[in-house]
Amino acid sequence: MDIKLPKKPWYVKYRMYIIGGTVLAGLIIYALVLQLGPRTLKVKIAEEQIATVSEGDFLEYIDVNGVVCPATSMRVNAKEGGTVERICCHNGDILKRGDTILILSNPKVLEEMAAERQSYELQQMQHRQQLIEMQQKSITLRSQALQANFELKKISKDFELAEEEARMGVRSKAQLEVASDEYEYNRRRTLLNIESLHQDSVLNVINRQLIQQQMAIEAQKLENSNKRRDALVVLAPTDGQIGNLNATIGAQVSAGEQVGEIGVLTDYKVTARLNEYYIDRIQTGLSATAIQKGHKYAFEVSHTTPQVQDHSFAIELRRSMSPMRPIGEEENWRIGQTLRLQIELGKPERRLIIPRGNFYTQTSGQWVMKVDEKGHSARRTPIKLGRQNAEHYEVISGLNPGDRILINGYEAFGDAEIIKW
Repeated sequence: MDIKLPKKPWYVKYRMYIIGGTVLAGLIIYALVLQLGPRTLKVKIAEEQIATVSEGDFLEYIDVNGVVCPATSMRVNAKEGGTVERICCHNGDILKRGDTILILSNPKVLEEMAAERQSYELQQMQHRQQLIEMQQKSITLRSQALQANFELKKISKDFELAEEEARMGVRSKAQLEVASDEYEYNRRRTLLNIESLHQDSVLNVINRQLIQQQMAIEAQKLENSNKRRDALVVLAPTDGQIGNLNATIGAQVSAGEQVGEIGVLTDYKVTARLNEYYIDRIQTGLSATAIQKGHKYAFEVSHTTPQVQDHSFAIELRRSMSPMRPIGEEENWRIGQTLRLQIELGKPERRLIIPRGNFYTQTSGQWVMKVDEKGHSARRTPIKLGRQNAEHYEVISGLNPGDRILINGYEAFGDAEIIKW
């Protein structure tokens, strides 16, 4: 007898299609989830790539290279023009005041000096001759004055004799009056003659003084002429180190032209250039430090240049009045030496900080990869950073003390929002 078989459900016939469709739908959904959800990347992370957010003293400062320069420099100028005949030192040599730097030659100066000496000797001979003539004239004037005084005494005695004879009755009253008139005339004439001789004597003395002054002036001119010869030798104006010596053998040097520079080594300054970003924040009096051979030296900004060139501006720093170095420890600096300086832009403040890393290059400080509590993954987290120095960034928002973040390796993360390791 036939047995009636039960009718199979409709889906049995299409079960393979249903299973295949379900698997395909699952794959599509999984792909959509992956596409629409956060992008995850599995990488290998080293311990040194992880840093902890902490609260500490934040000091904003700038790291900059400075060049050691003498605090005071003196220009070396050629007082007399000429041709460079000999160079007696080199750039960087330590010189004493009066040491020879250059020797110049100038035949024209030597010819002018020879002519000046010849003219001086000729004028000196003429002046000596004039002085001899004035000496003789002075003797003649003294002789004439002596004769005039003698005549004055003689006529005075003659008149006294005439008065005596009149009292004795030898001369009449009329003869005495004639003798009196002659005496008065001769006396006045002699006095005028004496006064004239005195004036001539005074004039003679003045002329002698003028001639002596003229001789002194001519001697000074000769001395100045000799100085022109001495000026052909360029000497160091002070103790120090010669630099910018720009002379060559045979080159022509003009009078007053700068041929070098002497740096006075009793004190130093440091010059540096900073990015124009800091031009409003750099002021005179800011503290700075430099470390050389394990010793720390204190500086302060002494001068700023407001002009910006090539997106930077220049500053000068001087040693602080309270150097941070052991007493008795001497500097061993050299002109042109480079010092690494840290210029402080304020005072230390308690702030939330994170170490510097290359993450800033990739994120511009707008986000970081924050490590989860288990320490096996990290998720992109928006943050806001403030100031920075050579070691830390200041965290304004987005992180808390104790959080851990990845600070390096971001170039390998691409667009991933979650990193696993």
